[in-house]
Amino acid sequence: MANVYFELTKEFNARGTIALLAAGQAVVYYRIAMMSKDGDWVLRETREACARVLEVLGARGARYRFGSPLDVRWLRGGWSSHLEFRDEEGRRVRCDFLTRPPRVGAAALDRLFAASGDAGPLRVVDLDSLIRMKQTQRAKDYPVIAELARLLLEDGELRYTTDPDRIIALAARPGASCDRPAARIARAGGTREDVAVAVARETLALQEEDRRRVEAYEAASAAFLAEFRRRGIAQMPLGEAHGALVDLAGSVLPADPLGMTGEGTRRDADAR
Repeated sequence: MANVYFELTKEFNARGTIALLAAGQAVVYYRIAMMSKDGDWVLRETREACARVLEVLGARGARYRFGSPLDVRWLRGGWSSHLEFRDEEGRRVRCDFLTRPPRVGAAALDRLFAASGDAGPLRVVDLDSLIRMKQTQRAKDYPVIAELARLLLEDGELRYTTDPDRIIALAARPGASCDRPAARIARAGGTREDVAVAVARETLALQEEDRRRVEAYEAASAAFLAEFRRRGIAQMPLGEAHGALVDLAGSVLPADPLGMTGEGTRRDADAR
C-alpha cells in the first residue's frame, strides 16, 4: 500500500523543493518504524510554499484543525499549522506544517533546502535535525532517538544516543571526542548506573525545556482556541477557513510569542 504522506511530499515538491518530511513519517522513511499516523513537514518559509500546500490539500477537500494559519507571518514565529482530509478509503490523513522546528537552527535548514542533487521530490530532514526535533517532552521519543543515532557515524551516535551501553562502548574507543556528561562519566570509568543517571538527567532537562516552550504557545493561543471553536472554522471549506483563520489570528494570536524572528534567537539555535 502506498504511503500517502510520501506521495504528498512528492506532490508538494513537484515544482521545486518546499517541504521536508519530518517527525514520525521521517522515522518511517529511515526504517526505524513501520508506520506513523500523522504527517509532519518542515516547510520553506515563503508565501509561495504556503500557497502550494493549500493548493494540493484544497484539491483533496482538506479542512483546518486547530493551529495557526498556513501563513509565514505566524510560521516564522514558531507556530505550526494543522490540516486534515479523508482519503478515498475514508481514512483521516492529518498534515502538520512548521517552518522553524525547535532545536534546529537556520543554517541547518538552509543546508537541507539547498541540497538538491539527485534527492528527488521525496525530501526528508536529515538524521541530525530529526533527532533534535525528537528531543521533546514525550518519553516515547527517546528510545526512537537511540535507534536513529545508530544510523550516524560513531561520534554522532555518541552525541545523541540514549542507550547507556552504547555510550560506554563508544566512549571507550580511541578518538572519541564527545563531551556530553554521560560520555565523560563513561570515559572516567563510571559504572553503567552512573552513565544511566547522567542520561536520565540530560533527558529530563530536554523534556523540561520542551515543556516550557509548549506551555508558552498554549498560553498565547488560549483566546484564539476559544474563537476558533466558536466560529466553527474546522467545519468550513479550506478557502473560506483560511481567510477566516488569518483574520482571527490577526486579532488575537501573537505572531512571535518567543521572539523566534530575532536573529539572535536563530544564531543561538544554530549553536545548540
